[in-house]
Amino acid sequence: MLPCQNSCPHYQSGCHKTCPDWKALQQRRACQQVEKTAYLQYYNELCAVRTRQFRALSAVRNAW
Repeated sequence: MLPCQNSCPHYQSGCHKTCPDWKALQQRRACQQVEKTAYLQYYNELCAVRTRQFRALSAVRNAW
């Protein structure tokens, strides 16, 4: 089901293929997905670095 199907007064079956509003929505979603992916990759790497640091500190502390 298309999100514009219920709210667009000009909706007709298959009209989303040529609709500029639909293309703009798809473009915004694609940009948001790229931003979310970059955000998650950044914080995943940040958490991985901190985890490695804590494990290294833990190993040093346990060696005493």
